[in-house]
Amino acid sequence: MKFSSLSRIYTTSRIAKNQIITLRDDIFHYCNAVLRMKISEEFRLFNSIDGEFKAEIIAINKRDLQVVIGQKLREVEYQKPLVLAMCIIKPDRFTEALKAAVQQGVTEIIPVISERTQFKNINQQRFTKCIIESVEQSEGFLIPVLRLPVNLKEFCNINGVDQIIFANEEESGGVKISSIKNFEENIAILVGPEGGFSPSEKEKLISNPKVISVSLGNRVLRSEVATINMVACVNLMRE
Repeated sequence: MKFSSLSRIYTTSRIAKNQIITLRDDIFHYCNAVLRMKISEEFRLFNSIDGEFKAEIIAINKRDLQVVIGQKLREVEYQKPLVLAMCIIKPDRFTEALKAAVQQGVTEIIPVISERTQFKNINQQRFTKCIIESVEQSEGFLIPVLRLPVNLKEFCNINGVDQIIFANEEESGGVKISSIKNFEENIAILVGPEGGFSPSEKEKLISNPKVISVSLGNRVLRSEVATINMVACVNLMRE
């Protein structure tokens, strides 16, 4: 059987060959109620430290199941740091952007509150679950960190980000991501809210030495589409 045909599940537990692990809560529910797995069935179990292993179910109880860890299938794969800083939009659209960005390898997600942001909070538990599901589906290893929302000023002063690529609908069409000559190691992609950033916010962004203002073309893109576009372009240019 090809390993890719086996279900793939993330765990925070440490994993080692021949180890017996007890799985509870969401993983137990997913294996038992959703996938309806039986004793002796196999799946792939992974974390961001030990890598990916084959696991076989040896016992199913009322509130948990036990698996024995088999052969190691893959080592953890390195990802270049890539932060997604996105102004909070409607939950369904924010989820769409988040899932696509995670599948493309962002390592950190920072929800941003700007002057025109209509939503000030996020469902941390719901979005964390979406992140894990996207990593499982995309064969990734690292679970991106989902930060608590911050305002735009706080984000621009955040430590650990050397370069901020800002999608500016007023930027010249000739200034694109492909025209950036040097990409720093720690990059953040910044996407505004519905209606874009206010004139004063744009002025402050452009005056920030860490910020690079780029155009995404002549079309007006929704925030989630702009996010997907930017992550894909930055990944392509950094390869």
